[in-house]
Amino acid sequence: MQIELLDTFIDLIETRNFNRTAERLGVTQSTVSSRIRALEAQMGKQLFLRGKSGTEVTAAGLRFADYAKAVRLQWVEAKREVQAIGKFDRLIRIGIQHELYGRVLGTWLQWMRVTLPNLAVYVEIDYSNQMILDLTTGNLDVAVLYSPQHLPDIHYEQIAEERFMMVSTCCTSIEQIKLPEYIKANYSMFFNQAHRQLLPDLEHSPISIGHGQAIMHVLRQGDGTAYLTEASANALVGEGKAMRVADAPRISQPIYSAVHVRHSHGHAYLRLLKSLRAAITQERAMEGTATALPDPAQGGG
Repeated sequence: MQIELLDTFIDLIETRNFNRTAERLGVTQSTVSSRIRALEAQMGKQLFLRGKSGTEVTAAGLRFADYAKAVRLQWVEAKREVQAIGKFDRLIRIGIQHELYGRVLGTWLQWMRVTLPNLAVYVEIDYSNQMILDLTTGNLDVAVLYSPQHLPDIHYEQIAEERFMMVSTCCTSIEQIKLPEYIKANYSMFFNQAHRQLLPDLEHSPISIGHGQAIMHVLRQGDGTAYLTEASANALVGEGKAMRVADAPRISQPIYSAVHVRHSHGHAYLRLLKSLRAAITQERAMEGTATALPDPAQGGG
């Protein structure tokens, strides 16, 4: 299939006007018409209805629209990756859980720049379920996440542990918390289960948020109580915006790396994951000398 056919189809979905699409694409109206006819011939279905009242999309056209956009996006991604060849030896696409990128991304990327200078890296910040889907489809090569799904093609390894603590703008003990002011964090299935077991009375808060930075924003703007990662909670307390809820239990959450099984024993991937573990260890070292990343001169393991 010619990519110009998809470009024309996608634009016509938006304009619903052959003349307008021709102007936007810099071609003639007859070219737009011939492209649509060619696409309809390949699909075996009429995609547009042309009449005096204008151009309407058929049911088949509407069904095809999402697929056409997805194929177009994949084409753009493929061109970008192919064009990168020559500048770099390889491209590795990394996904990182929302709550983790602020802690490990800078140190990790610094290590990669020094140790693997010919490696191109694409980083995406997302949630566990989407990253696992992207691993299975090949849109990601490595993911750092909270919630693994045990699929046969994905290899997981626990590399560290996340710690969450409760902070509040108005309370210093659990008994002072008013349920309407409590924000139930929704970080992962593991976190939710632990929260349900430890704090059943706070389980049915009217407000639930699944993004730590959003919770921090809410707490900075007004009254509330919520769980944050230990690093975020300490930052908020240090700003004077919140207090620790002293008798609230801390919740620990495993952190996993995930790769497709075809990459699980690859040298580059093993080095990346080793450096990731070291980056998290370094971030954890709040006092004293932080654990260093692998020595580039020694190959990083």
